[in-house]
Amino acid sequence: MRTNQKKWKLLRVAGWVQKLFQNNFGFMGLLFLLNYTTMAWSLWRAKEIELVIGYGFSLFMAVTAVTMVMQIFPTVKIKNVLKGILLFISGLPFLIEMFAMYNYKALIGAGIINAVLETNSHEAVEFWKMYIGFQGVAAVVGMILFLVFVQRYRILARIKISRRKQNRLVFLLLIVSSLATLRICTAYAGLLENGSLDLPVQRTYTSMQTAINNIEAYQELSSKLNVKSSITDNKSEIPQVVFILGEATNRQHMHLYGYNLPNTPNLDELKRKNEISVFTDCISPHSTTVSVLRDLFTFADYESDKEWYEYNNLIDVMNNAGYKTFWLSNQESAGIWGNVAQLYAKRSTKHEFTRLRDSHEDFGSLDGELFPMIDGAMQEQAAKNFYVIHLMGGHSLYYSRFPYSFAKFTKDDITREATEEQKIVLAQYANAIYYNDYIVSGIIDKFREQEALVIYLPDHGETIYDNSNFAGHVEENPNRYMLEVPMIIWASDLFKAKYPEKWRQIQAAVNKPYMTDDMIHTVLDLVDIKTSEFDPTKSIINAKFDAGRKRMIQGRDYDTEIKPVN
Repeated sequence: MRTNQKKWKLLRVAGWVQKLFQNNFGFMGLLFLLNYTTMAWSLWRAKEIELVIGYGFSLFMAVTAVTMVMQIFPTVKIKNVLKGILLFISGLPFLIEMFAMYNYKALIGAGIINAVLETNSHEAVEFWKMYIGFQGVAAVVGMILFLVFVQRYRILARIKISRRKQNRLVFLLLIVSSLATLRICTAYAGLLENGSLDLPVQRTYTSMQTAINNIEAYQELSSKLNVKSSITDNKSEIPQVVFILGEATNRQHMHLYGYNLPNTPNLDELKRKNEISVFTDCISPHSTTVSVLRDLFTFADYESDKEWYEYNNLIDVMNNAGYKTFWLSNQESAGIWGNVAQLYAKRSTKHEFTRLRDSHEDFGSLDGELFPMIDGAMQEQAAKNFYVIHLMGGHSLYYSRFPYSFAKFTKDDITREATEEQKIVLAQYANAIYYNDYIVSGIIDKFREQEALVIYLPDHGETIYDNSNFAGHVEENPNRYMLEVPMIIWASDLFKAKYPEKWRQIQAAVNKPYMTDDMIHTVLDLVDIKTSEFDPTKSIINAKFDAGRKRMIQGRDYDTEIKPVN
């Protein structure tokens, strides 16, 4: 008898919950989908099937509990307002994360938030065209209209199931969900603690906090850079040292590195004449500009035990070693969020930009506009000069990176398996690399008659449908194509005549594995400057270079986990 009474009470509870579902089905279903879909997608890609199922049941319990709590409010109007608020704060992060998952195969993180905060208006338009466009808008509108249709015409309510069966189904669902929640809380407690199973709104909030902390770190960097670098040895004599900082360049899409389209004719010729050393196994430490620049021009690397902005930087070292420093850039001249590049620029003796613009403006300048600026800087040169020339290179949208006269390749030249639209983009990128070849070789030509050393190194790579339907780069979940970069060193005849042993060291290093978070060590080694932070084992041209050092990307070994997989 007591067993029957307990069963009856449980079924009554189930009946009450079933009524709750019936009256709030649209809200509960939508709230569940907004908070479940992206996480389930991510877990499914990671083949965590148990978590996909368990997370779903746990979230179902949470949505049910939230809806139950809302019943304490006395009026329908208050309940509807609360429902609207919950759907809004769930819906916006959901849309952002759906975009991130579709394009980057990653949940939202600080890298994506940083990109949003740092993007200027022109880049936002380019981003819209390349990744969203009218198709993306149509998809969102279509989804909204479908949900409105289902709710308006009560499609699900037309499915006829007896009340008794509904109660039994709800009862079973509650039992299974309770067990699944218990399983998640015990077996996967670590994932809950570190935020791996957070809701989209939680991830957005924590990522925003991290992004803001990064912005504050940029400001901190500015104050830290006031500390003078500790030079322990300065034998530098090279009068012209040029660092060409490229952008978003995939070496596997360069003919110089074996790509099938002849889009690097000038660099190919320089290699044929043995005028350049082409490094074959270099990777960047990150896949976004700001993250790379933290390490590229400081002594920070993945093994660091201090924040990146607490280390000395290359610009200050060169200043203190007696070099006149120039920062010549085709990127923004001021960033509202304190772009790291601008902090380095302001430390230079002279900094100049193709356009005076901030994060909200962009006039689409081509890298060719840097040529007269370089000519002007060379007219102001001192006995020793160090140039950083910051290109737009292969940054999307790719068709904005070259003039019409460099539209050499079309979709008909793309022979690989791809859609028509992808072939158009591939051709555009090939043309961007073709124009970049002209820019880099043109800069080299300006220093041909001087005693000069020129280094060309992009900040990071770019994936162009290489292993997915995505073109671009993102900090979260980078693949090998976003990390693998070309690295080229050119030396004039005067340099080679004066430093034959140094040129031999450069040539002997071209096939060594290298990650560019150690680039500052190589640059200082090349120019014979030592500081207390200099480490010869991290200079690729040094006899003490450690070629066996692991190349770690966000805790993953590039050589064993990223390169073979992607």
